[in-house]
Parts: sequence; C-alpha cells; structure tokens
Amino acid sequence: MQRMRRTQIYLEADLSTALDRLARRRGISRANLIRQAAREFIEREEASFGSILELAGSGRDSARDVATRHDDYLADLLLSETRS
Repeated sequence: MQRMRRTQIYLEADLSTALDRLARRRGISRANLIRQAAREFIEREEASFGSILELAGSGRDSARDVATRHDDYLADLLLSETRS
C-alpha cells in the first residue's frame, strides 16, 4: 500500500451523513469510502479526457491555422447559423 497523506475537507452535514451511512453499509471506514470514490472519479475523468484527445486531428480540413484563429472560425460559424 502506498504511503498516505492526511487531507482535510469540509462537507455539508447531509453529505457527511450519507457518506457515514454508505460506509457502514459497506463495512468500511468513511476515509476508505472517500478514497475509493476519488480513485473511481479520477479513472473516469482520465478515460474521458483521453478519448477527447484521440479526436484531435481526426478531422480533415484545409485550415492549418485553427489553433491561432479559432475565435474567427467560431464567429464565422455563429454568423452563418444566425443567417440561416
């Protein structure tokens, strides 16, 4: 097991109560429940972010300056949609 670092957070009373109830139901400590939830959240977020990164460069377009002119392209798109 990795070395742990102490972390303090403030929770609303209802969230604290719900965490305690769920931890009791699972037979684990509140700290362990929060660690599990944090780990699952991070895994889900990183997986989601990774899939977004895979989209980068997947489109075929002749514009090579999108990184610097993204605002211009977005404005053009919005103007064309309002005219339609």
